[in-house]
Amino acid sequence: MLESAVRWIQRYALAEGGIAVSSQQRVAYPEVTGYYIPTLLGLGERALAQRFSDWLVAVQRSDGAFVGPGTDQAFAFDTGQVVRGWVALLPTQPSVAEPLRRACDWLLAASDESTGRLPVPPPGGAWSLGPRGEVSEAIHLYVLAPLRSAAELLNEPRYGRFVTKSLDYYLRRTYCTRFEAPSHLTHFYAYMQEALLELGCDEEVRRGMADIARHQLPNGAIPAYSDVPWVCATGVAQLAQVWFRIGEVARAERAMTFLAALQNPSGGWFGSYGVGAAYFPDQEPSWGVKYAIEAEQCRIASHFDATVGEYRPEIAEQDGRARAVLAHVGHAAGKRILDAGAGKGRYAALLQRHHPDADITALDVSAEMLRHVPAGIHTVQNSLLDMPFPAGHFDAVLCVEALEHAVRIPEAVRELVRVLAPGGTLVIIDKNKQKLGALAMPSWERWFDAAELTTLLDDLGLSTVTEYVGYDGHEADGLFLCWTARKPLRAAASLNVSDSAAHAAL
Repeated sequence: MLESAVRWIQRYALAEGGIAVSSQQRVAYPEVTGYYIPTLLGLGERALAQRFSDWLVAVQRSDGAFVGPGTDQAFAFDTGQVVRGWVALLPTQPSVAEPLRRACDWLLAASDESTGRLPVPPPGGAWSLGPRGEVSEAIHLYVLAPLRSAAELLNEPRYGRFVTKSLDYYLRRTYCTRFEAPSHLTHFYAYMQEALLELGCDEEVRRGMADIARHQLPNGAIPAYSDVPWVCATGVAQLAQVWFRIGEVARAERAMTFLAALQNPSGGWFGSYGVGAAYFPDQEPSWGVKYAIEAEQCRIASHFDATVGEYRPEIAEQDGRARAVLAHVGHAAGKRILDAGAGKGRYAALLQRHHPDADITALDVSAEMLRHVPAGIHTVQNSLLDMPFPAGHFDAVLCVEALEHAVRIPEAVRELVRVLAPGGTLVIIDKNKQKLGALAMPSWERWFDAAELTTLLDDLGLSTVTEYVGYDGHEADGLFLCWTARKPLRAAASLNVSDSAAHAAL
């Protein structure tokens, strides 16, 4: 499902910039282009994310706002989603700070200062749902978390104060946890639930998701509105994502099974399916692909949250993998080291014991795993495909039994290399494809042989040595391989290897 969805994005990413509204409307949509940026970063598609951002900078109005496609009307929701994209990109692309600040300033200027209410279109206009009324203004909750992130990244406390006031307004004045409201299409309702989750409103999001759970069918489908027989595919994907994130895995899995069966050969999804379908029934909206991808990624993250108890918090120093890490990282005093896909941080802790003066960061996709990382080690929740660090930030990077879970392997390797400083060392330890079947593994897990990763690293300009290593009291028996790669002091042109070349290597 994932790779065909990515191909859909590549097909409908417009040459002039931005993502198309849908398969039938090939005009760029600023709102969706904005909130596609974190999705693209999460796929390791950093170049395309940058291209989308460059286009948004070019089309931003002088007052900081963004308009809808085919109109000159500025929308708070649309502008907020560009903010969402830029705050995701800012840690590695500081140049977006100024346009980001202008967008945030416009949001505050356009709002009701006394209540925090964001502006809505006039009745009967862009948000009209006909006899169902208007899109609920509670979707503006989805603007608040990115605005709060901007407050932290730009050191602008007034943005944060606005978020507090605005959140209070929407919680008190809207029905954001009642699915039965006539205007609550699952797509819009899911915006509210994801926003509540982002904003730390755990009680409210659980109440809202419990309300819609009463409508889920045994096959995983959820009606598009509480009183119709048809489904909105985008809404199903969004709700699955929220269920995964709050630990309602069984409901999320049923929704994903239903969604997978609907995917078109193009890799996209029609907006709606079933008798009476009335939301883009003959078009594939671009946002449906975005949320299906994110739901699949949440599925993997939730697996590690749920199985955290199965993973060890420590590694024995005599273990062959531990010996390899210590040997190849070498003298690390005062150096910055990244444990990418750290789990509970057992290798980060090993390095901390041997090099207490090192600056060590543990990155993992699972928040539950990171709770176990020892004190004194920085923790960052992100995937191997999207590491929020500047290029060349770390003197050494290790990735032990984590690359196998990255799904998009060439993109993950490229990201590992991107954050490694010139002259730095990358250590990858993972399982040997020749030993497939020796251990149980989830469906997305990938094992490697010595040549394929070496080829990929070579194509990225690194010099690589491969060896077998022992594990769990066993001497090296071929199950585990260690790749030690050195990044040249001067980056070669091959470091910009194309996606197609990277995939060809695998």
